[in-house]
Amino acid sequence: MVFGHHSAARRYDLSALGLLNGPPLKAASIVTETAWESLQAASAAFIVFDAESGEAVIHAKARLIKNGTRYPLHRSALAAMGDTLDQVLAIDLSQASPPPAERTEFGMVSMLAATVAGPDRYPLGALVAFDTKVREWSPMKAKQLKDLAYLITQEVMLHASFATLELMADEQARFKA
Repeated sequence: MVFGHHSAARRYDLSALGLLNGPPLKAASIVTETAWESLQAASAAFIVFDAESGEAVIHAKARLIKNGTRYPLHRSALAAMGDTLDQVLAIDLSQASPPPAERTEFGMVSMLAATVAGPDRYPLGALVAFDTKVREWSPMKAKQLKDLAYLITQEVMLHASFATLELMADEQARFKA
């Protein structure tokens, strides 16, 4: 599955929203840390899908994985998410062939992922809980992660709204000048 087939219709830039470089969004960091703690995972991360570069980018993390890490999106187990919103996937990385990047790059064996939407209402990434051992994630844990991913979606929407307001103010100022 190819991410970003909607990228041509996007009216926002992931970099302008602060999702591809610089420090992680504060709420995304808090939510990621909360996911790690509440799901009792080995690690957690908010991963952004950069369709332009074809990379998955670790935007915010809790334990074991470094912020800013990039890896090929086509090698990610998250490719199974496609462009579907409100999706939660539990993936056993130990059985995947070829092994996905999350297994080879980070040594993770299990993951639970929930989509995070962008302003265009398509997935721009996922909140992911990882474990270093095979794990069955309960429906309650899946719901918790989905709810936490929604909070990151709301923060992204807020940043996009502020960016839009700034653009509108700039346009008005140019129009008046």
